[in-house]
Amino acid sequence: MPLYRMDDLMIAARKNGAALGAFECWDSLNVRGIAMAAARCNSAVIFQATPLEYNLMGGADALADIVKFYVNKYNIAAALHLDHGSTIEHVKECLASGFTSVMLDASVYEFDKNVALSREAAALAAECNASSEAELGHVGGGGDGGANSESVLTVPEEAAEFVRQTKVSTLAVAIGTVHGDYVGKPELRLDRLEKIAASVDVPLVLHGGSGTPKDLLQKAIKLGIAKINICTDINKAFLAAIDGAKGKLTPSVPGTFYIPAVEAVADKTAEMIKLFRCEI
Repeated sequence: MPLYRMDDLMIAARKNGAALGAFECWDSLNVRGIAMAAARCNSAVIFQATPLEYNLMGGADALADIVKFYVNKYNIAAALHLDHGSTIEHVKECLASGFTSVMLDASVYEFDKNVALSREAAALAAECNASSEAELGHVGGGGDGGANSESVLTVPEEAAEFVRQTKVSTLAVAIGTVHGDYVGKPELRLDRLEKIAASVDVPLVLHGGSGTPKDLLQKAIKLGIAKINICTDINKAFLAAIDGAKGKLTPSVPGTFYIPAVEAVADKTAEMIKLFRCEI
């Protein structure tokens, strides 16, 4: 099956009152696990990777080939997305490799520079019939603290103007989530999300889905989130399965040793897919 534009899949999910999971890819084992889960759940899915992750696999073209193989093998609807690209060169590289969505993350910059860079990336994506994502506000790491600081949260009054000026297809918002593990109790600013959703006409993205309480994620979906990024949760499942395999399987037979890790990624991915369809 051909890969879909990410925004098209997100719009379809929203019509069904659901969100799509966007799962980080770092090798062919976890790509396969994600694809297996999507097939088991009869669900569309988003494969995504940062430049660090796809370079670990041999480059953007290598990831694209692996994803396309498993999409066809399991006959699933999917998009392939550049997550947190930091340069226009990353955007061009991924579009040339067949990615159907790209994110240039300029959220660390002030508004006007974020607009300029995001607009350039969105125009490049549009030329390739791909979708684009940008971030307004800034979702930091768990160790950074201050996830609910006014200085990093998305300002609802700026969101509509940002989308208008950049022409991005999707918008990632900062409402209190973090990348990686939380420091302290997660607190999402759902009131702010509701205002943002009312001000823009593009699908919304939530970064930092791992470790966020399930009830908060489902509330965010009901208020307009159409895509939730997951990395840490599936990576932890992958590593835990490898640790478990050390006690009963021999690393000298990789074809057996890594099976639990693939299944663990598939199980955790399926769990999140069902959660985002509000089935749990």
